Amino acid sequence: MIPAKIEDILLHNRTNVYKYVDQLHQKRNDIFFLKKEMIAKNLELERLRQIADKANEEKSCFFAMISHEIKNSLNCILGYSSIISSEKLNNNLAEHLENLTSAGVNLKKIVTNIIDLSCLEAGKFQLATELLSLKELMKNCEKEWQHLKLNEGVKVVYILPENLPEFVLGDALRIRQVLDNLISNAIKFTKKGSIRISLKIISETVNDVKIVFEVVDTGIGMSRKQYLGIFEQKEFKNHKNFRSASLGLAVVKSLVKAMKGSVAVRSKLGVGTSFSVELPFLKVLKLQKKVKVAVDKSDIVDLKHKNILVVDDDLLNQKMLSHILNKQNAIVSVVNDGLEALSILKRENFDLVLLDINMPNMTGEELILQKQRFKTYNRNTPFLALTANNSTKDIEQYLALGFSDVIFKPYDIPDFVEKIKMSL
Repeated sequence: MIPAKIEDILLHNRTNVYKYVDQLHQKRNDIFFLKKEMIAKNLELERLRQIADKANEEKSCFFAMISHEIKNSLNCILGYSSIISSEKLNNNLAEHLENLTSAGVNLKKIVTNIIDLSCLEAGKFQLATELLSLKELMKNCEKEWQHLKLNEGVKVVYILPENLPEFVLGDALRIRQVLDNLISNAIKFTKKGSIRISLKIISETVNDVKIVFEVVDTGIGMSRKQYLGIFEQKEFKNHKNFRSASLGLAVVKSLVKAMKGSVAVRSKLGVGTSFSVELPFLKVLKLQKKVKVAVDKSDIVDLKHKNILVVDDDLLNQKMLSHILNKQNAIVSVVNDGLEALSILKRENFDLVLLDINMPNMTGEELILQKQRFKTYNRNTPFLALTANNSTKDIEQYLALGFSDVIFKPYDIPDFVEKIKMSL
């Protein structure tokens, strides 16, 4: 008898497979919860980003508001100081007025530095690209500083090379701001000897040129430890003698960096300090038309019989503008806000309108938009904006709205009058 065939039975051990499957399920669950947690974190980050954006926006609005208010007051202080200086004063009053003006100019520089540094840190700073003459820029710099009170024992010298390009492209206002901060510090820390402000070409091609601006003084100087951290406010503020200069130097560093340049310092205690700023410029090879770059501030502008409307809600500004324009023999009308201006502009013709931007009831921006609807009067009358807002974006916006030009507060009276003349 043949025995029955026994089938072989093969048993597979699935323990490890089940273990891995179980681990995969666990990891999938972990990933699910991690994904859920990440979504929640992203939502929280987005909420925090929106809060930060709102805070930055509120900060920008605050700085814009405070800038306007401070510069408006500075405009009155410096404007009335200039008006008083044209009167006959005894020696004591003349000296007091000179000190008042000097303090006002210093305050203007401090305010400008604070606002600009805030804009630079927020990434909302724009440079202008404009035609400028470096010779005229330095000439105007010399004129301004020679009127300020200096130590009689300090000689200030300006040195320019003869082969400077006639015109370059750059931001004249910011270059002056850099130089003013460096010159101001040199004057502050130099009691005897000299201060030398010079320009030097270090490289040049057909299309561009690199120039070094140097401010060298024979003042108290600094140790190596002091000047190594000189452009950092957190370092520089620890040195009592130089604490007041830290803000200006922080602005110098940021502005020079924005202009794609570099700044360096050399100093020795008891000997003096040298700041050098290297900046690149594009050269202007050919002008399409004759351009007037500089204005002789000594010229007397004749606005005789010109009918000018002043629109400003500030009483002190109204009186100051009226005084300036009356001295130029202009016919001046004054209104308090945009609504009053709109009413008079519809029934009387003017040669020029000076329009403050920030006003109640109707702002300057709102009023200029109404100009397009004028049918009979003032359709072609130039409107000039009076404002403390001086960024490139602001200027472009005002010109796009229809303003012929922009006058920044605080303004220099001869420059103010000249700008009006050029707008007529």
